[in-house]
Amino acid sequence: MTGQVDPSLSDAEVAELAEEAYLYAYPMLVAYGFFHRQVAGPAAPERQAFNRFTHFRELASPALNNTIPWVNTDTLYSAVWLDLRAEPFVLTNPAFEDFRFHDIQANDWYTMCFVTRGTRDVGNGSRTYLIAGPDWTGPKSDFVDEVISAESSIVKLFVRVVVENDGDVAAIHRLQDQYDLRPLSAVLGEPTPAATLLNLPSPESALFEGGFYECPTPAFIRVFNALMIVATIHPSERDLFARFARIGATPGAAFDETALREHHVAAIMRGIGAARARITKRLAHLGDPINGWTYPLDLRGGRDVLAGSTRAFECRAVLAKYAIWGPPAEEVVYMNCDVDADGALLNGADAAYTLRFDGPVPAKGFWSFTVYDAETRLLSPHPSGRYKRGDRDRDMVRAGDGSLTLYLQNQPPAPDRQANWLPIPLKGFQVVARLYWPTPDVLDLSYKPPPIVRVR
Repeated sequence: MTGQVDPSLSDAEVAELAEEAYLYAYPMLVAYGFFHRQVAGPAAPERQAFNRFTHFRELASPALNNTIPWVNTDTLYSAVWLDLRAEPFVLTNPAFEDFRFHDIQANDWYTMCFVTRGTRDVGNGSRTYLIAGPDWTGPKSDFVDEVISAESSIVKLFVRVVVENDGDVAAIHRLQDQYDLRPLSAVLGEPTPAATLLNLPSPESALFEGGFYECPTPAFIRVFNALMIVATIHPSERDLFARFARIGATPGAAFDETALREHHVAAIMRGIGAARARITKRLAHLGDPINGWTYPLDLRGGRDVLAGSTRAFECRAVLAKYAIWGPPAEEVVYMNCDVDADGALLNGADAAYTLRFDGPVPAKGFWSFTVYDAETRLLSPHPSGRYKRGDRDRDMVRAGDGSLTLYLQNQPPAPDRQANWLPIPLKGFQVVARLYWPTPDVLDLSYKPPPIVRVR
């Protein structure tokens, strides 16, 4: 089957469809760039295997696993890409101590988070899940607590365990080793179903933009068609894909962008440009800041949030660039701030700041405030080796009235303030708050986070 542009379409119609299709495809393209690097790229700390966990034994740092914007420095995590085409997988998590926060998260090929399970909703006991692809119709076994179904045959699975302190790492390694992930056939003692080769294209370097596989040319249709062979079309989107087919975007179909007529190339490029402009515009204004902090709750979740309308597809595309594979807001809210109380950009070259909390930080699980480079959104090296402060830093000092003040500056403050010191680089920076298991006032936007105040 070969996809092609419907000759009855006007150039304006081609551009409109290309805009719609690119917006839809964009998160899958970006995710595929990361996928290919993780499973087929050169040996690197972020390299991951198919169908077996890669356990990350060290917290991220400027020198380790510092490739995805706003990398998590609070938890040790394990990750795996699951191929569910032949059969489901069975995942059993260990039992955790009462004080420890953990979670399981899975994202489909579309990048939507379709499940989180852990301390927040099912507690800290051992549980067994069967994770199945869209074509599996088998029965639920008695040993399984829950069947989780995905809309795609390739899924990204994470498990996270919060690190309490530097001496906690060995205990978490033991917990990581107790996660049991096996094909259903291995659990049942049955023959392993025959596997077929996963034949996906290698991302062309010319289609990357600033480290993201964005495919900003008509070639996106060819790549999108190839990626869709491991996803199913949701019933609510069949009409949408029928429209996409009119410009050659059809799951599994061949597409030769070099054979397009010149006016069709121009029309598709206009559509791509319009879609990219929408993504850029939303990234520039993710929401109305609250005391300088932005936390767009509409960019996190599953199909209920990130599908069903053009606006939802736009949110899904923006999330891919903003914080791909994000869990739903009920699990964690990220708040980011790059300006001080007066609206000036944060910059450690010539300024110092404070961040004062008069009451508790609104998170039932755990919380942290982490500093990132403003331009790259990656960790920026600092001689102290400290990049965050959070609830597990029990040496932090509160004032007599119960308030907590963080000191954001490049050089160490006075000795009696160093426990509350959050080092910043000698350049522009952002602060990202992670609120795991946020309180209801965060989710309804009634919480007003304190501003970052410049003090010199």
